[in-house]
Amino acid sequence: MIRIGQFSTPQNSSLYLASRIGLHLRNQKSESLLTLQKRFCASATPGIRTTFTESLLLLFALGKLNFDPETDRLVYHENP
Repeated sequence: MIRIGQFSTPQNSSLYLASRIGLHLRNQKSESLLTLQKRFCASATPGIRTTFTESLLLLFALGKLNFDPETDRLVYHENP
């Protein structure tokens, strides 16, 4: 059995984090940006916030996320 992140390297860590964020938001449907950042950037790993931003950009590019600036929430779309 292969698990998510088993073959994660610094070169594909944004893809790995995007998959984790996508799975999390798929269950939640929406979440505030600050809450999401605290959940996925809790470690003191160098560059984690850059990786987090790259992951969100990837999900935006795929049409899976929208950002509502009034409520500061990310909304996940099952079928873009």
